[in-house]
Amino acid sequence: MKNYLYLLTLLIVLPIASGQSTGVKDFMRWSPEEGQWKEDPDAPGTYSKTVTGSASTGNWNVYVKVNSGARINWHWHRNSQTMYIVSGAMEYEVKPHPPMRLTLGSYVVVPAHALHNGTCVSQEPCTFFIENLLPNDKHMTDAGGNEIKRQ
Repeated sequence: MKNYLYLLTLLIVLPIASGQSTGVKDFMRWSPEEGQWKEDPDAPGTYSKTVTGSASTGNWNVYVKVNSGARINWHWHRNSQTMYIVSGAMEYEVKPHPPMRLTLGSYVVVPAHALHNGTCVSQEPCTFFIENLLPNDKHMTDAGGNEIKRQ
């Protein structure tokens, strides 16, 4: 619980300190026990819950759970994303940088249009918050960045 409070504090304080807005104007509290998990159709074994805002309007914070062994394939977004890791260990790659291991307390900013992917490599699920200041979109690609059309 202490880890969740620490990360939620970071989620709210860091954007404000950097002059950005999370869209939260009043006190708010959120817990991972709230809301319904929604599975990502592009990444089986990956689930999310909206914390604040909306994917379609921006100022959107989401809590994500990736099951052990599940993979989020190559993709990119028009917006940058900020990730705060809560639990688990994830092998993560943002091109053109070398792969990295994300664990509890890791903080990552993925620039707009950057190809990225990740796999949960821990025995426990990987959980993390993602902050999107702009409306979110996702473009699934192969490793070379060629977009894969959804069916």
